[in-house]
Amino acid sequence: MPDIFIAISFVFAVSALLIGTGLKKQPGLGILGALAIIGFSLWLRRESLASLGFGFPPNWVQTILLGLVLGALIQLISVAFLEPFAEKVTGVPHDHSVLANVKGNWKVFLQWMLVVWVVVALLEEGIYRGFLMTEIAKIIGAAPWAIGINIIVSSLVFGLSHGYQGRSGVLSTGIIGLLLGGIFAWSGFNLWLAIFTHGFIDTIGIGLIAMDADKAIQNKIWKARR
Repeated sequence: MPDIFIAISFVFAVSALLIGTGLKKQPGLGILGALAIIGFSLWLRRESLASLGFGFPPNWVQTILLGLVLGALIQLISVAFLEPFAEKVTGVPHDHSVLANVKGNWKVFLQWMLVVWVVVALLEEGIYRGFLMTEIAKIIGAAPWAIGINIIVSSLVFGLSHGYQGRSGVLSTGIIGLLLGGIFAWSGFNLWLAIFTHGFIDTIGIGLIAMDADKAIQNKIWKARR
């Protein structure tokens, strides 16, 4: 019972912190706070990063290539269908203002790549999938129904903590979170495929924005459907 209570406390604390700072458009503070809580959790339980899913994958090359394929597929589906769907449902456009200075500026693009691969893909997957999903599994177990609930709950937190992207961003990010959660579970709670998939999703997405190609793709597809 005490172990379950501790896991519930960690899930609640990290989720509330990430959602609160995301809605207040201060996601960096949420990430730092979550890392502090995770560090305390590892110290308290005398666990290593491997307990969060950072153990080596069976095959690095295969994991990276599969991450590239999945990342490209998810990002293209997101740009072509998911983002327009989210905007139609919510009635508001995605807020990509944080990336406004990346258009046509490859120096800024390379700076964002550093952020994506060092901060976003690595830390976000470590927090949302590696920590939250592992803690939730300690509470409700790893039966198929429990894994489904786990993916949904962690994805809700993932989506809401991206509140700085507007309501459309919350919806589309939450759906992508479902896919990343599924990848993490399918990988046996090993993080690396989810990390590489996430990294390539953001790399391709920011690259499309830098070339002003995201809207061009949407316009071409949706005009052709009319």
